[in-house]
Parts: sequence; structure tokens; C-alpha cells
Amino acid sequence: MEAAYGATVLLHPFKPQNPVFLTKAKLPVKAKYPSLKKVNCSISSISTNKELVLAEDWPHLLKLSIGSGNFLLGQAIHAFLIKSNSSNDVFQGNNLINFYTKFNELDDARKVFDEIPVRNTITWTTLIKGHLNNGDSESVFSIAHDMYFSGEKFNEHTCSVILQACSEEEDLIRGEQIHGFVIKSGIEGNAFVGTSLISLYSTTGFLNEAENVFNNISVKDVQCLNYMILEYGKAGFMEKAFQAFVDVLSSDLEPTDYTFTNIISTFSENVGIEEGRQLHGLAVKYGVIDVTSLGNALITMYGKLGMVEDSERMFHSLSERNLISWTAFISGYVRNGCSEKAADIFLELLYHGIYCDPSCLVTVLDGCSECRNLDLGVQLHGFVIKSGYLCYANIVTALVDMYSKSDNLKSAKIVFDGFSSKSIALFNAILVGFIKTNRDDDDEDAMVLFRQLRFAGIKPDLVTFSRLLSLSANQACLIKGETLHAYTIKTGFESSLMVSNALITMYAKCGSIKGACQTFDGMHCRDSVSWNAMVSAYSIHGQGKAALRLFKEIKGEGFAVDEFTVLAVLQACCYTGLWHDGIRIFNEMESSYKINPLIEHYACMVDLLGRAGCLSEAMNLISNSRFRDSPLLWRTLVNVCKLQGDIDFAMLASKNLLDLSPEEAGSYILVSNTYAGSGMLDEALKVRTAMNDLKLSKQAGCSWIEIDNKVHCFVASDKDHPESSDIYANLDQLMDEIKWKNCDINDPHSIGEIV
Repeated sequence: MEAAYGATVLLHPFKPQNPVFLTKAKLPVKAKYPSLKKVNCSISSISTNKELVLAEDWPHLLKLSIGSGNFLLGQAIHAFLIKSNSSNDVFQGNNLINFYTKFNELDDARKVFDEIPVRNTITWTTLIKGHLNNGDSESVFSIAHDMYFSGEKFNEHTCSVILQACSEEEDLIRGEQIHGFVIKSGIEGNAFVGTSLISLYSTTGFLNEAENVFNNISVKDVQCLNYMILEYGKAGFMEKAFQAFVDVLSSDLEPTDYTFTNIISTFSENVGIEEGRQLHGLAVKYGVIDVTSLGNALITMYGKLGMVEDSERMFHSLSERNLISWTAFISGYVRNGCSEKAADIFLELLYHGIYCDPSCLVTVLDGCSECRNLDLGVQLHGFVIKSGYLCYANIVTALVDMYSKSDNLKSAKIVFDGFSSKSIALFNAILVGFIKTNRDDDDEDAMVLFRQLRFAGIKPDLVTFSRLLSLSANQACLIKGETLHAYTIKTGFESSLMVSNALITMYAKCGSIKGACQTFDGMHCRDSVSWNAMVSAYSIHGQGKAALRLFKEIKGEGFAVDEFTVLAVLQACCYTGLWHDGIRIFNEMESSYKINPLIEHYACMVDLLGRAGCLSEAMNLISNSRFRDSPLLWRTLVNVCKLQGDIDFAMLASKNLLDLSPEEAGSYILVSNTYAGSGMLDEALKVRTAMNDLKLSKQAGCSWIEIDNKVHCFVASDKDHPESSDIYANLDQLMDEIKWKNCDINDPHSIGEIV
């Protein structure tokens, strides 16, 4: 603990600095955080000259040692405090605890704490905060427990630190207990405590509770508003995030760089070009544009808006760039499909000798995932292996996510299986692959993996349940979905907005409109996703009038109608014969809801008009739309012509379809089936021959059936199933019976469709 007096003060090994000397006793009063060069006194001269060092000087010297990374300077100060019998003083002791925790010397901090005869709230809080800052949340709870039973009072800072630990551990139960204590103590309105409570509830998925806390804060500071901007943005409440931003600008509070960083990060994917430029201009006006973190947010925003030239200008205008700047710059080019340019910038980063840490690689891999850029992703995988980064969990998770989102489940499984330290984030990443491929056989059963993780003691989170429920919905596996629902109740996740929304969709797709309604009606808080999911549920189950009624309720509740809401309502009108309502809503999209119809809306309207027998109107709608060259619309028209049995319109639509998608096997098969269904076998054969000449093949179809709580997956011409020989034998027998009972198989009307 003691240092050699008069010796050069060495430096802490984790924060290298040049060695310095102390040659004068007193710290300059004006210098709050002076550099070591301004302190002209050594510990030896203090000892030799017996100069009086005032008590308030020692904390400044300890702060100096922390700021400069000079560990032995702090130890030397501690030694003099011991020699002068001042180390047990609560004021000096508190500062020593803070000093040791800043250098991760928790054992020494505890020794100082134990030697203080009379402790106060600051003593306990400093020790608790030190353990929190060093990632030791369990000790935070243990020390807080001891503090409570020692009779020492918790103040707002103590509660805030404990709540931060609850947030990091996602420990909602402990957090709610502290919240109760906060209310009882009458400090709920404190902005400092309120911000920590907001963090706790938003981290654990209860944004409505976070919002209640926010509304109860008596005097909101800019930090609190900054945090709400961030959390509203994460949850997708753009209007509320913007309102919090407006509150900052319209109050006496001065917006900080974090204010603009949060609002720009929130709106980076949803803001328009003009709005983005306005936010940039406001940041310039308030003089915070030179902050690197804000510059990074602007680089990201321009990249997401597709404005890579502006992103590049912002990057080069930064006076100080860090690794995040480079990462955001690279990600913008990856997102906009400029993989070669992104690779060049990545090489430039390495050329400049900038250390490329795992976080940088994760961001670039995430960019590959978002734009499905498998080629660059594979190259980065090679770089990861070469750099020895495959031992990092976040790198492995990003690789699995990248392969999963790129429809390469095989590679995702190889990376997943090759990493021994499984985490819930890694499991969530592989779930994306299961969802996209809809495979659920014995070797790749997501539920089996889920049980393995549970037995390994890994706790599921909101994303886990949301994706597992999505998987159950895609496979229409109600029993599996109900099992997951029961588990969400057991773990307390049922009330989460994300999970509740996934439950609505699961029940709807699994055939239980009753379960979807019960989940929706039982929700205490709903967002636009909740309403859209329920409208889609009614649409799936052919309850068009119920969908329209709910559509009116959405507007009455004050929720904004978005493109997904309108699409769900249009589908409901299409499938249930409410054609006039569908046409009216489509015509009101731009005028009443300020929504530009997307290609999906046009496709739905083509289907709706076709089912209504208005094939001429459907063709005119396509011809007059900006998506007239899209194969999707013509494919929809061919399909609805086939449904209506109108071969003349079908031939016109088929010609356009094959002209626009000459290399898509699905288009040829649809046209061939349409001709065959109308008895035009020669035309059907011509289309099939043209398809074979182009060497096009259709991806094998996949079906599944649930028997005795087990899902059996079948692929066309597949023989991987353990009972495939018996299955094909029974199928042959069934086909023989069909031929025997049917009319002449040479009759064109008996041939049916080509499969």
C-alpha cells in the first residue's frame, strides 16, 4: 500500500503515461483537473519540509491520479493519509474508495471501506457504484443488502446505482422492489432516479411503465429527455420521440450533442432527406456538430438514406475520427449495395493501421445481413478466421445472423455448432435461419435447441419468444405455440408488447382466432403492430367486417394508420368479397392517410378487382401504375384470370409476365398450369418446353403435417424421411385408386394441372 518517498511515481500498467515527478506541496486552487506537469512538488519534499497540506487538497490530487492513470501517485497519497492518521476519516476514505474502484482494485477499496469506523451514505454508495462500474452486479446487490440492514439511509444516488445494476442484469423483480422503496421515500420525482427507472423498464421491455415514470418526474432535465428520445425510438414510437425532442428545444434546457445523436439515430431509418438535413442544420446552429459521436450518427443517417456522397463528406469533415466513424462509413456503402467500395474502405482502414476490433467487424457483418450481401460476408468470415476473432461471442453471433438472413442455414449451423459458449443472442440469430427456411426436422428442430439452452441455464429473452412464436406461426403448429405461450406466462414475458404481438400472429396463423382475440383484448398497452396483427388475424380468418370495424377503432384510438394497416384491411376486403370497401380505402390512401401505395397494395388491388370480375379494370390499374414493369402484378393477374376461367385475359397477362421475367421458373409453371387448366394442352406443352430449353427448374415444394405433437416435413421427391418407402407405397396405392375411380385419363379435362 505504501510508496517509496522521493521516487519517480510510476504509472498504472493499463493506462501508460510518461513518468513524472512531484516537487511542491500544494495543488493550485484554480486548476480543477490540472496536468501532472503543473504540480511541482514531490511526496518526499512534503515529508521533508513538513508543509501543511490542507484536507481539501487530497481529493484533488486523487482526481489527478485517476485522470492521468497514475496509480502509484494515489497509493502515495494514501500512504501519507495513513501516516497522518487521516485515512480513517470518512471524507478522505470516501475519496480513497473512489480512487481504488476507478482502477478496478476492488479488494483495496473494500479494505479502506472496512477501516472507516463511521460510514455515511456516500461511503456505501461509492463502494456500490465502484462494483457496478467494474461489472460486478451481484456484489452491488449484496452490499446494498448490508447497507439496508446497517440502518444507513438510501438517497437518490444509491437508488439510482442499484437500479442501474438491475437494468444491466434485466432483474425486473429487484428493480420493482427498489421502485417501491423510491415511491415510499418520496424521491420518485427526482430526475436522477427517474432516468434509472426509465432505463430499467425500457431494458426489460415495459416501455409503458417507463413512460409512467417519465411523466411523474417533477422537473425533467435534458439527460432524462435524451433518454426518452432514445427509448421511444427503440420502441418505434417516432412521434413521441420527436415530441420529447421538441420539448427540449422549446424549454429553457440547452440541447446537447446526445440530444441530436439520439434523435438522429432514432429517425435514421424513417426520416426523409429534407428532415435529415434540417436536423443536421439544427446541430450546426447549437454548436455541437464537431462532436465525433454526433458526426458518426449523421454518417449513419446519410448512409441509411442512400446518400453515400453526403455520408462521405460528413466523414471527411470530422476533425477527429474513431473506429465507429469508419464503421458507419463502411456500413453505409454495404447497405446501398456498394460492396466493392465498402471493401476498399475497409482495406484503407487496415492500411492506416487502425485497429479493427470485434465491434467494427460486427457492424460491417450486420450491414451484410441487412442487405443480404453474402459475398462480402464470406470474405469477412475469412478475415475473422485469419485474425483469430472466432473466439468472440459477438462475432460468431453476427456471422450466424448474416448467414441466416442470407438464406444459408447450412453455413449458419456450422458456425453455430462450432462455438462452444452458446448464448441467448447466438440462439436468437440461428432462429432467423429456421424462420426463413421453415425447416423443423429432427436434426434442425428449434424447440430441441431451445430445451438444450434451458437445461444449460441460459435464460430466454423477448426476442427468443418472439422468434419461436413466429416459427410456430409459419408452421401452423398450435400445440407448440400454446406451449410457448404457457412458458411466457411462467417467465413473466406475456405482458411484453413484443411477445403479445407475436402471440396474436401465432394464434391467427394456427387457426385460433379466439386465442388471437383473447390475447389482444388482454393487452394493457398496444402499439400499431398490435392493431395491424389483429386486423391481419381477422383477414386470415375471413372476417372482413370485423377487420373493417377494427380499422375504424384504430383511427378512433389515435393511432396512425400505416402501410401495413392498409394492406391488412385490403386483404380482408379481397378475401371476403367486400370489394367496394377495398376500392374506397385504396383510393383514400394518399388523400386521407398520406401513404403512397406500395407494390404490395397494387398487387392486392389487382387480386381484389379480379375476384370481383373486373379483369379489365385490374389490367388498367397495372398499366397506369408506376409498377407496370413488375412481374408480381402480372403474376397476380394471371392467377386471378385462371381463377375466373378467362383465358383471353390470361393469355394477354401471360405474355407480359414472360416478357418481364424470362428466367423465372415460377412464371412459366403458372402460365403452363393456366393453359392446362383451360384445356389448352398444346400451349401448356410449348411453355413447358421453353422452360426446359432455358434449363430452368422450380425449387422443390415443401409441406408439413403435425401428428402426435410432431411436425413431419415433406419435400417433393424427397426420400430422407425414415418411413419414405412406406409413404411412397401408400401414395402409389392411392394414385391407382384415383385412376380406377376417375374417368378416362386421356381426357384433357381429367389431366388437371401440371405439377
